[in-house]
Amino acid sequence: MSAEASPTELELRGAYPEVTPLVQMRYAARQLQLFKPRLARSDQAGSLLTRYRGRGMNFEEVRNYQAGDDVRSIDWRVTARTGQTHTKLYQEERERPVVILLDLRSPMFFGSQRAFKSVTASGIAAALGWAGLQHSDRIGALLFSDREIDTVRPRRSHHAVLSMIHSTVARAAELSSPVPEQGSQTLKTLLEEARRIARPGSALFLISDCHDLDESCSQPLYLLSRHADLQVLRVSDPLEQHLPGQSLTISDGRQRTFLHAGNRPVHEHFAEKQARARAEVEQLCRRYRLPLLDFDNTQPLIPALMSVYGSRQRNNGWQNTRRPK
Repeated sequence: MSAEASPTELELRGAYPEVTPLVQMRYAARQLQLFKPRLARSDQAGSLLTRYRGRGMNFEEVRNYQAGDDVRSIDWRVTARTGQTHTKLYQEERERPVVILLDLRSPMFFGSQRAFKSVTASGIAAALGWAGLQHSDRIGALLFSDREIDTVRPRRSHHAVLSMIHSTVARAAELSSPVPEQGSQTLKTLLEEARRIARPGSALFLISDCHDLDESCSQPLYLLSRHADLQVLRVSDPLEQHLPGQSLTISDGRQRTFLHAGNRPVHEHFAEKQARARAEVEQLCRRYRLPLLDFDNTQPLIPALMSVYGSRQRNNGWQNTRRPK
């Protein structure tokens, strides 16, 4: 692969993410646009456009004066020429912190083809980080492993994205280790930590298989949805939804066992259980108006990202993302 690979050449495979491909995701990120123009709540200058009456940074248009318009913004030339009062409108640039919530717990260490879920999730995180940075947003992250949470404080610097990438690779390398005896951390813990560090108006991207995004997460989801913009990116593998017709050999890297999946009742019970779990995630997202995006772990990542965040797509951004039916 060349030093500056084209987006179509970038492909993540295998059981562990690597630094170089994640750094090279910045080339694909040039074609991604995380946000559409909308009202911003942050006070620092940046690249998020928002409509304001009155003075701003970039002139947008002239329209008829409306009650409440700032009289300092009246366009006297147009007013004199038309005989009707007109107001200048501007777009003011505002930035918003982008915080990536990346699930790197043991259930993410799975994949039937192409790449493990942890690798796909790491690629999504890197792409979103680079995309936000190119639009001058501050990038931060919470990396969630079985043992602890690593925090990357939001900064408007490529060092923030690189720090996230290196921490991601380090945490993913631990996925083959035994889960602590006290058990893995829960997604509820991550959401509570996200609420603690995320400033009002932040954009949060939760990247996970969402296996434990259930009613226990209801309260932190509600609180987050009130003061930040949260988007859920669900990474899944088809084998987790429907068992194959033949028996399989399964390994955790140390031990091997056989899964006898040819029994029809076993197939049906498994599919129903997984469907209920997925439906619960979708119900929670609908309840709190959270965009939910699905990523198939067996499909190429770049086209999937482009279909949602591609700068040439009209239906991208927070206001027009696909929601569960």
